[in-house]
Amino acid sequence: MEEKTTFKGISAYPGTVYGKVFRWKQSKRKREDRTDLSPDEIKEEVELLKKGLLKTEEDLADLVQKSKSNRELSEILESQIVFLNDPLFRARVFERIAQNNESAGLALETAVSSLYDEFQSIPDEFFRERADHILDIGKRIESNLYPDKVADQTKIPDDVILIAKEITPSEMIQLGKCKLRGIATDFGGKTGHTAIIARNYGIPTIVGLKNITSHVEDDDYILLDATKGILNRSPGLDEIKLAGIKSEIHKVQPIREVSDGPKEIKTKDGKKFSLRANIDSEDEVDLAFEQGADGIGLVRTEILFIRYVEFKPTEEEQFAVYKRILLKMVGRPVTFRVWDIGADKMENGYEEENPFLGNRGIRYLLRHPHFFKEQLKALLRASEFGTMRIMLPMITTRSEILQTKVLFAECLEELKQTGLVITKKIPLGIMVETPACALNLPFLGNHVDFYSVGTNDLLQYLLAVERNNHLVGDLYNPWQVVFLLLLKNIADVANSQKKPISICGEIGSDPMFTAVLIGLGFRDLSSALPLMREVGEKVQEISTWKAKLLAEQVIVLAGEEKFEEIEALVLETKG
Repeated sequence: MEEKTTFKGISAYPGTVYGKVFRWKQSKRKREDRTDLSPDEIKEEVELLKKGLLKTEEDLADLVQKSKSNRELSEILESQIVFLNDPLFRARVFERIAQNNESAGLALETAVSSLYDEFQSIPDEFFRERADHILDIGKRIESNLYPDKVADQTKIPDDVILIAKEITPSEMIQLGKCKLRGIATDFGGKTGHTAIIARNYGIPTIVGLKNITSHVEDDDYILLDATKGILNRSPGLDEIKLAGIKSEIHKVQPIREVSDGPKEIKTKDGKKFSLRANIDSEDEVDLAFEQGADGIGLVRTEILFIRYVEFKPTEEEQFAVYKRILLKMVGRPVTFRVWDIGADKMENGYEEENPFLGNRGIRYLLRHPHFFKEQLKALLRASEFGTMRIMLPMITTRSEILQTKVLFAECLEELKQTGLVITKKIPLGIMVETPACALNLPFLGNHVDFYSVGTNDLLQYLLAVERNNHLVGDLYNPWQVVFLLLLKNIADVANSQKKPISICGEIGSDPMFTAVLIGLGFRDLSSALPLMREVGEKVQEISTWKAKLLAEQVIVLAGEEKFEEIEALVLETKG
């Protein structure tokens, strides 16, 4: 049989590069494992472990300080400190030393492996993809237990494509200092730490390739198309030439000059277009402002749970963050999505058989009105300092909107009783991210002020495909005709209602989709910061009539499942 040459994974950061393979060889440690410790030796191993834990916490705290300028890196490290101090984690290791007479290194490895397996079995992919925290912490502690027994790490050469089974957050941070062309891993998902940090460094990356490490060797030359999520280990000459044209690493640059405020982006035939930014925290606001974003299309407020060790940030803590974000945007509109969380992330011991179809988003908030009202009050108080919009996640029914409005009114009245009268009208919108919501828009329009399409979940629910499951990753395809037709229907309904409609999901950040989305009727996109410039350029390159014709052709091809032809058509369409 002919040996496999192409491998399909999950695109974590786009870009096309051709280059030489370097296989990542992780550090190995030499230690003596024992299960026959005497009582005195047990005491010595316990003290050794205590010192190792303390040194690890000091190392992490030092790295947090050094990474303050990079929000996502510092938050990853801060969450590791929280886990390091978790009583359950520590108890497991100490118990193995005391009860099984195990040496510290063996006890640590066994406890870490057990916890890693438990995290991997959790239904929620958010937690599964963070299981690498546990491995990373285990390696950090072990290096401090046996600092003299670490094998030398092979130096990574510049200008290579790094291939690895998986990369822990610490290793990824170290790799970020190297001049890599690209990264490809066997494991990982789009929201995992390898992907997150790769996006921070702007390195074209594919994760979830399953077994690429067993199919390539050092010094092989491969083609990494991280835009499509495809790795080719035997590319043709034409593909290599094309990669040379497309292989410049993306840098975050302004989408236009912003010295006098944001300037209008227009299509080639002069139609106005709005381009906003998706952000995870206030640390990204300055960059969004400097890039000339028309505003913030999505603030993921649930990221505050990582910042505050207490897990549930108080009303005052929330108010301070929301206020600073609004002030930094100097009047440009900011859309705050209320907590998009599930009960499995908030209540110890509570499990759901399928959390994706369970108590999450607005469902969770309406079942915890006191918690929800704390956030609403913080948002209402902060609204005086800028132009705010509030957005509700996971809407499926009209009653969810009406119940929220009741709570909203209660918050206004309670604030009024404290002497704070909110006079501004704050637009209330919904995330269109379930098929139920998308088809219900004709009956929801009278109750909301705007819509924003969350394409990631909408596609997942429409196709019944978990978006980070590599076993069915080939089915999670936004070029599916039913998805394109649903997007067109959403835009048509919103435009007929004269309601603002935007896209804040993944395809809003994908320049490959920009022209098609314009053709489907969208005039407002919210993009990830590193891709804003390229999306803005695509808007200005296309006329609305040409985009509409393109969208019609794409729908016909999608109905025939000619996905390669679609991408070729999109790439060649100009003007």
